Amino acid sequence: MFRSLFVLEGLGPQIPSSVYIYSYDHPYFGQLFLAGALSLINYPDSLNPASSIQSIEMLYLVPRVLMGMLAVFDTFLVYKIADIRYNRKVGFISAALFAVMPATWFLRRIYLDSILLPFLLLSILCAVYYAKRSSSNSVHTNGINKNIILIILSGIFLGLAIFTKVPVFTMIPLIAFIIINQANGSKKNRLKRLGIWLIPVILVPMIWPAYAISAGEFSEWIEGIVYQAVRESVRNLRTSILLIFEFDPVILLLGGAGIIYSIVKKDYFILLWVLPYLVFLYGIGWVTHFHWIMLFPALCIVSALLFDNLIKAIKVQKIRHLVGYGIVSAIAISGFMTTTALISSSLNAVYIDLYSYIVKELELGREKNDHNENNEDITLIGSHRTRALMWIPKYVFNIDFVFRDTDLPNDNFTRPLESYQFILVADQNLFNRVTDRDYVQKYEKERTIASLYYNSSETIATFIDRESEQYNFMKMGENHGFGKFIEVRKN
Repeated sequence: MFRSLFVLEGLGPQIPSSVYIYSYDHPYFGQLFLAGALSLINYPDSLNPASSIQSIEMLYLVPRVLMGMLAVFDTFLVYKIADIRYNRKVGFISAALFAVMPATWFLRRIYLDSILLPFLLLSILCAVYYAKRSSSNSVHTNGINKNIILIILSGIFLGLAIFTKVPVFTMIPLIAFIIINQANGSKKNRLKRLGIWLIPVILVPMIWPAYAISAGEFSEWIEGIVYQAVRESVRNLRTSILLIFEFDPVILLLGGAGIIYSIVKKDYFILLWVLPYLVFLYGIGWVTHFHWIMLFPALCIVSALLFDNLIKAIKVQKIRHLVGYGIVSAIAISGFMTTTALISSSLNAVYIDLYSYIVKELELGREKNDHNENNEDITLIGSHRTRALMWIPKYVFNIDFVFRDTDLPNDNFTRPLESYQFILVADQNLFNRVTDRDYVQKYEKERTIASLYYNSSETIATFIDRESEQYNFMKMGENHGFGKFIEVRKN
């Protein structure tokens, strides 16, 4: 949201490194798309924003509704892909699972993965539709032209998905396989059409490095790519699998069984969708729940395919219908009830309160500066989770302030503050910096500075998150980065 509001303010597509040291950590099409969609409703001015809790909540609700609309469109695309590739029954079951299973709740969050998914699915849909048309016996000139259009559209959509987030390149083998493995056409023509498809796949994402070169920031681009590629964390592929399993074990078990079935049946459509991306996730080192968003459609489709084949194995028609519809309905109802509980929960209430409070404090600081004819900026100190709320006071309420990040490795908190006034958001990350033995031994200088500003300020508010404790059975703690106790301090 910060980067999208940066675009809406007319400040350019890419945030500068002075705002965030790794500004080129991701391509910028995601923020362009979100900013463009929000601009259609004159966001945020159309909401008449204020620092009240209700107004802050509306600022978050509108983009979340947009994500929900994209998720509905994704469901339709999943249905069409499975329908064309397999049959209508597989398509219906796939869409039903995708619509109600708890794991797909992540699609309602404002992630780059949620934004890129419809473009990826559109690319796959164009490819499978092209393969179906090419397999027909009658080929006319008009049909050939339509096939070329489908290939180009598939390449453009995949290029836009990569332009949103680079790991989508792992889907190139899948769509290339679909295009080159169609029934009709010589090997030369297949390779020719594959080449046509590759042109937009390569050229569209190349806009990103081209922009960096034109802006004289190619070294920053390299630095951002390297940072994303070599990050180390305790969160790896294994821990992410355990997290998804606790959050939604049904779709993970069904999908795993379906993948094994695909290996036996040599269904390369599913295998090329899942395996290259899993290998990539294993290699990058830092993996979390939203990295699975690109795999959820495949898991739903392969689960539906497994169901369809198991149902067909039952010889008695009445029993076949009873067992088939019964099992699918039971899973769908269970998933729907769990997802409804997630949607109806109020896990963000304490954070909306926190954001509203910080906006009011920054407004008071601005008024104090105006009264004293002092143009000195206020400094907001906090972890990267605090940085996530910067867009609200900075671009919605137009409050000038400086943000200082307490996190590592992207830490610019190792030098003194340049303003007298500061507000410190002390969450669990900052408490770790001050008290944790590993941090004390490894980052002594940074810990000392963090302790200095912590000890030279007074607590003006505390926020305790008690609501997430009700949802520990679903690892809902992953929904929060501040921790259960947040302290706001001011000098």
